[in-house]
Amino acid sequence: MYKYGKFRQIGAAVAGLFGKTRAARRFNRDWVRYHGLIATVGKNRIPRKKYPEKIPFALCFNAKGCKMAAVTLKSLLLSSAGRCDYDVYCVVTEDVDTDCQNIIRDIVRDTQSTVQFLYGNHDFDESPRGGWPIAMWFRLMLPKLLPANVKRIIYADIDMIIFNDLIDIYELDLGDNVIAAVPTRTNKYINSGFLLMDIEKIRKEKIYDKWVADSREHAYKNPDQDVLNETLRGRITFLPLRYNFQLSHGSRIFKIYPENELDDLKHNLVVLHYSDYMKPWGDVGQRPVFSNYWWDVAKQTGLYGEK
Repeated sequence: MYKYGKFRQIGAAVAGLFGKTRAARRFNRDWVRYHGLIATVGKNRIPRKKYPEKIPFALCFNAKGCKMAAVTLKSLLLSSAGRCDYDVYCVVTEDVDTDCQNIIRDIVRDTQSTVQFLYGNHDFDESPRGGWPIAMWFRLMLPKLLPANVKRIIYADIDMIIFNDLIDIYELDLGDNVIAAVPTRTNKYINSGFLLMDIEKIRKEKIYDKWVADSREHAYKNPDQDVLNETLRGRITFLPLRYNFQLSHGSRIFKIYPENELDDLKHNLVVLHYSDYMKPWGDVGQRPVFSNYWWDVAKQTGLYGEK
């Protein structure tokens, strides 16, 4: 356990007793839990020669998620300036009209990165998804939808802020494994919010067909995520916590991750995931800890005003 984990858990429990609303009590708990875990994100990076090729990167969303996707993308481009560029693939629903698409195009304007829009298919229409939006399945559609020349891709949820370029993760040797992701439980169950996917291997081994079949056979609680965990067991490379630090972990974070991974967050955090029910774009008083990082980027998009 993290050396101060027990004290943080006790302190968080006490802090959670104060606050007039559920959100306020949650904020107080998380402030104690996570205080000091993030310090110099996005700073003091070692200079490097610009990466010679564009890195494929994917976002999936519907019209309601367009502005959030723009913020995530903006954070990536800001953190990668002068270091690398991206071929951005947005898999979207049919309600993402020209106006929505232009919001994303404006983000990559005046950069060397590109953006292309793809529409989700209907292969998962018969798959149970509970209350989740259909766009949840789109990350699994990437092997089917992407151009043939895309061999691997990095996928990110739209409730994320990215603090560093993704060169190291893109170059990661997967060996015989198919994806890379951060585990969120002690049994190595991974979160599907941030993924490196070997598209070439998925196509060659017809793994996509297994995903469709498995999704139709089971009414999973977290459908796309459970499909990945069930069908790729033993073929997942586990990434360190800095690639998907989720605010929904709560005090479990001190039991799941070793001390060195928690210490690593302080200066080397790459992806901050606002995975809890509280989102930084919500009303004041309903926002999670570390919302300031999201707003620092959101204001630079011109899509969100001061709040």
